Amino acid sequence: MRTLNPLLIPVPKHLDLPKKGQPFYSFLPVVLLCLTLLISASTFGQTGTVKGKLIDKKDGEGIISVNVFIPGQGGITTNINGEFELKDVDKGKHTITFSSLGYKTVTKDIVVVSGQVLNLGNVEMEFESKVIEGASVKGTRITNTEQAVVFEIQNANQVVSGLSKEQISKSQDNTAAQVIQRVPGVTVVDNRFVMIRGLSERYNNVMINNVVAPSTEVDKRTFSFDLIGSGALDRMLIFKSGAAELPGDFAGGVIKLYTVEQIKNSYTTLKIGTGYRHHTTFQRYLQSNGSKTDVLGFDNGYRELPSSFPNTYDFQGLPRNAVERMNAAHTLQNNYSLHEKMAGPDLQFGVEFGHKLKPFKNNPKAELVAINHIGYSRSYQMMQREFNRYFEWVDQSIPIIPRYNFVDDVYQLDHKVNVLSNWSLVINDRNKIKFKNIFNQIGENETIIRNGEDYIQRPNNYMRNYLMGYRSRSVYTAQLEGTHVPVDNHALTWVVGASILQEDEPDLRRFRTFIQKDSLGTGSNYQMQLPPSSNLFETGRYFGDLLETGLNAGFDYKVQFSEQKDGGHFNFGYYFDTRNRSFSSRYFSYLYPGFFDANEMENLRRLPLDQVFSNSSIRTRDGFVLEEGTRPIDSYTASSLLHAGYAGMVIPISRFKISTGFRLEYIVQKMNSRDDFKDIAVHNPVLSPLPFFNVNYQVNPKAMWRGGYSWTVNRPEFREFAPFLFYDYKYDVNRVGNPDLKTSNIHNFDMRYEYYPRGGETVSAGVFYKNFINPIENRTIITSELPTFSYINADNAQNFGFEIEMRKSLHKQVENIHLSRLSFNLNYSYILSRVDLGESAVAQERVRALQGQSPYIFNAVVGYNNDQGDNPNGYAITANYNIFGNRIFSVGDVLFPTIYELYRHSVDLTYNQKWGQKWNIKLGVQDLLNFKYRFYEDSDRNEKITADDNPISTFRRGTMFNLSLSYNIR
Repeated sequence: MRTLNPLLIPVPKHLDLPKKGQPFYSFLPVVLLCLTLLISASTFGQTGTVKGKLIDKKDGEGIISVNVFIPGQGGITTNINGEFELKDVDKGKHTITFSSLGYKTVTKDIVVVSGQVLNLGNVEMEFESKVIEGASVKGTRITNTEQAVVFEIQNANQVVSGLSKEQISKSQDNTAAQVIQRVPGVTVVDNRFVMIRGLSERYNNVMINNVVAPSTEVDKRTFSFDLIGSGALDRMLIFKSGAAELPGDFAGGVIKLYTVEQIKNSYTTLKIGTGYRHHTTFQRYLQSNGSKTDVLGFDNGYRELPSSFPNTYDFQGLPRNAVERMNAAHTLQNNYSLHEKMAGPDLQFGVEFGHKLKPFKNNPKAELVAINHIGYSRSYQMMQREFNRYFEWVDQSIPIIPRYNFVDDVYQLDHKVNVLSNWSLVINDRNKIKFKNIFNQIGENETIIRNGEDYIQRPNNYMRNYLMGYRSRSVYTAQLEGTHVPVDNHALTWVVGASILQEDEPDLRRFRTFIQKDSLGTGSNYQMQLPPSSNLFETGRYFGDLLETGLNAGFDYKVQFSEQKDGGHFNFGYYFDTRNRSFSSRYFSYLYPGFFDANEMENLRRLPLDQVFSNSSIRTRDGFVLEEGTRPIDSYTASSLLHAGYAGMVIPISRFKISTGFRLEYIVQKMNSRDDFKDIAVHNPVLSPLPFFNVNYQVNPKAMWRGGYSWTVNRPEFREFAPFLFYDYKYDVNRVGNPDLKTSNIHNFDMRYEYYPRGGETVSAGVFYKNFINPIENRTIITSELPTFSYINADNAQNFGFEIEMRKSLHKQVENIHLSRLSFNLNYSYILSRVDLGESAVAQERVRALQGQSPYIFNAVVGYNNDQGDNPNGYAITANYNIFGNRIFSVGDVLFPTIYELYRHSVDLTYNQKWGQKWNIKLGVQDLLNFKYRFYEDSDRNEKITADDNPISTFRRGTMFNLSLSYNIR
């Protein structure tokens, strides 16, 4: 049986290693990465070694944990005897720096000879009483360079991956969603949701700076990473193992987004950009009427239910032929026709202000830094999407029979406004206050016209169905943070945060039309398909509104065991988080009551779209009536209150560094709704004891082993509890929550080897294993000919994999000037998973792979940098490549086979050019290959996709060409 592509890896049924005969092409990224490591290793020959010993000037004793650093070459710390040996230092002249808490910094000029050892002997350091590093808040540590992030990862106590602002600036990534896909083991779903180590987005926790971010979606537990612009990021770190101070609710990872807070000098920068998307820009674009404020990302009330519109109880109590019902229907906009215009190019505007000043005349140590950014963007997206469904394939000797076959014309227009305002005040050497704010306003206008045939409901007709919708989201997060050093060796950090999420989906219109096949091309009008009662997909008008507020606060108190940086510490803290959500929705349909004139009904349903539901067609008799189908279950309220206390300790023992601790979390989750007969209430108090243990072993100054264990949890989200049912037009499915969900417990094991050849470089390889108890998984419920997606607690699941990563620069490693400008960032992950649904697997396969889990992920970034040194006209070229393996998109059952999202190649190119000290131009190509998005069902149910399986949904987004220009005023 031939496969669609040799890179395709079937999702394994059990946790077995690849069997004999499996195509080796699936491991091609590993082979390429290993070859690159071997090639880069050959460049290490032009180096020497620097060694010595740091001693106290007064007593001559060796000093432990002195930082030894050479710019561009990396650094190490001295051992218990004060000795160091820094290998693989480039030949030539360097400046070496020795710094340690409580001692005056020492610098020396040295000359390294290739292949030789430079012994500096005893280097004296003079004691100086001062506030210790790590407990001092004086100055601002540089955190946003690639070298700084690698150094932060190297010195972390957990398994961590990350990206810097410097690396982000070399790509065409405009949002945090595009940025994070460069991290090992990470894939991005739907251009905004993040999966780590093959686990779906619900298994991640997101923190913006030091507070937990809200879930931004109505229908799933996740954070939408397209809300955060890449320009707002200082760095991004992904913690893959636990710690006392990290949230306990995760399995894939804790993603920390740090926004910018540091500048060298005051500045003002203007940015402008444009984009051209193949098959979208300058093409025909269709959209229904909108409001004048759509360009700012929100509706001004044009689409909303009028304030005078009756409430659900009063409206449903009116007789169908009541004048009040007709008058209420007349207040709604007749917004069913589509207007044609041309899709313009994408646009981006932005202005950034950075100011550094001395706020107090009588306090020379005080410094205030303010960074403010205002951005605006507009983007178009048009595409054609094939959408199919099939009958159950019983006899594989004959071709499978289509259930329906459609082609969707998709038109999308997004407007975004984003504001960042970060303020940092250093009061003195012991006190610092930060105030950080992010606001995003997003307006998404979408129109989908679905043409094709439905072989069951209307076998003699040709269908044309419509979705016309607009969704606006407002997201605001704020944090007030403080760092204080009450006495030497002690540090207090506190944070207070707030968040507001509001989502408005006014007047989502979904309806179906049809025409006799023999009338196609004759000029006859399509007929409106009228429902017998109000529902969500036939002549439906849906109004949804969500508001969620959050408040959190916490503190961390750290005590250093000694004045040495790595002398160990003890810390403890407390964190609380409370969230409150209210969601309400109403939906209506237009009916033609059966006791009225049937001939008049036929005349009305054939009217053009701009007339069919106009006021003249809605009457007390012989016309359409507006029927509300809203039930109590279509609204809910929910809340959660989390208390977390923790204590942790880091203990250095010779070459070992042990990090251990305990976190205790107590949460109460509540949800209130009602069906037609009774109240539905969730009250879930859960106490979670969460221990963790990490150990690092320093093999040598440049290499270490890491190992870790952590017990974490995964809690249901509000929407997953809520019994509210929503019809998803895009995939023709229903979605409904499950009030009986329980918290899942996860045992996480990690081991990784890390090697740091030079500053900013790393080579690492690691394995991980996760055991889930009661994991939350999607479930398919058979209720009608449409699948309904809900959630269940499976019995157990396992997730096992390995990751390898290399960051390597050839700068000063080879003689050839062009080769010396090359750098590489390669990473590969291979993951196996198995979930057992247990007795809950009604009409489904009991054992399968985790939904959304990719068996492999490969990222490659190759850069050519001519912007080294102070070149005023330097440039840089970067190429990014990504691929992931086939993953389960939706879980099947006895009627609907499992659907897989197939692998996809993605290539981006970026060119950055400086013009003097003020101008910068960036040219880029996103999705150069324009590789097709493909969703196939496992028609023959053999748990892999081959040429015998059938497409459910396929489309191309189109290659994007970007041009942006920035000007630094001062």
